[in-house]
Amino acid sequence: MVASATAGRVIGALTRHRIRHQGIWFDTRSADFSPRVRAQMFWGGYEGAETRMIRSILRASPTVVELGSSLGITTAHIAAVMAHGGRLVCVEANPRLIPGLSERVALLSGQQRVDVIHAAITGHCGTTELIIAGETVGSRIGSPRPDEPIVQVPAMTLREILRRANIAEFDLVSDIEGAEAAFLLGDPDALGNCRRAVIEFHDTVAEGRTVSAFDLIDAAVATGLQVISRHGPVVAFSRA
Repeated sequence: MVASATAGRVIGALTRHRIRHQGIWFDTRSADFSPRVRAQMFWGGYEGAETRMIRSILRASPTVVELGSSLGITTAHIAAVMAHGGRLVCVEANPRLIPGLSERVALLSGQQRVDVIHAAITGHCGTTELIIAGETVGSRIGSPRPDEPIVQVPAMTLREILRRANIAEFDLVSDIEGAEAAFLLGDPDALGNCRRAVIEFHDTVAEGRTVSAFDLIDAAVATGLQVISRHGPVVAFSRA
């Protein structure tokens, strides 16, 4: 109940939509923030495991690529701990979130160089269909549920993101609702210069077959990354 939509509406009213999430203040007046997300942020549960791992293992990182920047909450935590003057590349598929994400990043990024790229991570470059869920943070590529709208969005591979941004060594943060299979299974060499990673894994379907989160964790380990921390489907890796 403490993270329900009702609780979120009460919290929004009491805080005037300024909510502190694990040490960082956010203006949550935008409709991008559902009441449920506001409640989760207030109680610290929203992306809690990811945020703790980010703040622990990405300190002083010079370059971070974030796949699925969404509302910019984890983005702000990345910017808060990475190297002064570092490079942060944010990739988000949902076109409805891009304006708010760009605005929040500009306010919270400090001295880092931040680039926002509108694209879904896939196994090809071009376009793809994105399902816009009832709550914007749940949008994904895949089979739609009844009444879920679909929009065409730019599609890029992780390798193409790195090429366009002219990135060599990097750290990775990824929460893209199963689309991580595109590079973990389809192009694992794209992670060859990835030093550290925080990834939330999801069961998914890749090339017509069901792939579990455990399969994808194994695929990440096969690239030479070693598990250093885990909380449910959220795993932190480092390269030996």
